[in-house]
Amino acid sequence: MAEQNNAPAKTSRKQQAEQTKQKLLNVAMGLIQEQGFDNVKIEDICRAAGVSTGAFYHHLKSKAGIVIESYSQCDAYFTETVYPSLAEDCTENAVLQYIACQMQYAMDFGVDSILQIYKAQLTEGTDFFLSPERGLPLGLTRILAHLQQNGVIRSEKPAEDICREILVISRGVLYNWCQCKGNYDLKAFALELVSNYLKSYTA
Repeated sequence: MAEQNNAPAKTSRKQQAEQTKQKLLNVAMGLIQEQGFDNVKIEDICRAAGVSTGAFYHHLKSKAGIVIESYSQCDAYFTETVYPSLAEDCTENAVLQYIACQMQYAMDFGVDSILQIYKAQLTEGTDFFLSPERGLPLGLTRILAHLQQNGVIRSEKPAEDICREILVISRGVLYNWCQCKGNYDLKAFALELVSNYLKSYTA
């Protein structure tokens, strides 16, 4: 009985911790997008969020961890929204629209934040970003497999490999976009390159 009585309290503490972490992420990303990553200190984030520095480090490893955690939420967006909207499309447009959504998400995130994502990939989050089980690559793989099953693109190469190569292209475009300070149409350039790549697999 005692264990049952403690369960709601444990659940409540867990929910409170999740809410605190999400508040930290929201406040931090707002400050970063407003002032720039390098200009925001952890103390600024804690003060704006109304939490202690100790609480910050309980939820996040570093300032770079903020960007990783925030960007990782895109996987839920692609799993719950983007993929379902394109799952039944039996044309190459499904792939292009998927990449268009990836680019739009990056544009909404901002050049400075995407730049920090690349830094974080090299220092803190490589395993996460390269995982094929993430929502973003998993959805794209499923779309490609669906196109192969319907004879839209050839099947001599596994959908997983095609997905990996497309995402290498998209990451390269994002990197170049950051280098150029976001001074060109990210979405149009990415779609041009991916479209040209897909032509080599057209059935």
